[in-house]
Amino acid sequence: MLPQAVLLDLDGTLVDSESFHTEAITRYMASRGVALEDRERAFVIGHAWQEIHAELKVQERLGDDLPAFLAGAHEAKASLRAEGIDIQVLPGARELVALLVELNVPVSIVSGSSRAEIEEALVSLGFGEQLRFWLGAEDYPNGKPAPDCFLKAAGMLEVDPAGCLVFEDSHAGIGAGLAAGMRVVATSATILPAGTPGHQDQSRAHRIVPGLEGIDADFLRAVMQG
Repeated sequence: MLPQAVLLDLDGTLVDSESFHTEAITRYMASRGVALEDRERAFVIGHAWQEIHAELKVQERLGDDLPAFLAGAHEAKASLRAEGIDIQVLPGARELVALLVELNVPVSIVSGSSRAEIEEALVSLGFGEQLRFWLGAEDYPNGKPAPDCFLKAAGMLEVDPAGCLVFEDSHAGIGAGLAAGMRVVATSATILPAGTPGHQDQSRAHRIVPGLEGIDADFLRAVMQG
């Protein structure tokens, strides 16, 4: 059977933005006199803004509350874009959404990025109107690996979490999907080699694919059947 709904992560799954995201945060913190350790840079991958703000101790180190931290990071992103550095749409992303629309499977983005960042990415992706909705960090209380975001999406779609299929790249995101009782496909298109800072353990996912290219209805059915 096909999934009742498909929930897509954004960063590292649909777009290659996590290195861009990490560099922006690193630059902003450095501009305020704080050099991030490799461990802290690695934590940024797959986590929502509220978790990043807490883990990096931004309030204590900079005196920034979450909105101020977001504003500073967005300014750093604008600076990166001025240098010609930006997110990249990953191969197969547009084709997967088109397939789901053709199959009449509801599809939404569920991300730890802010809603503003999701909307920026959708300009590049070009399929915002085909999504039922998108959820960002402001839309749920606890970020991945907590299941809140995926459970909220299932509730909004009025579907059983067990009938949902999640596409993720990060260890935290995979954990969130599993904690929500959903089937999870991990895409390794942007995963760093094992042993390097920022590497994501994807071993708990039901399936691991090298990217989104070539995914078809038979694959979706096979994942849902176990």
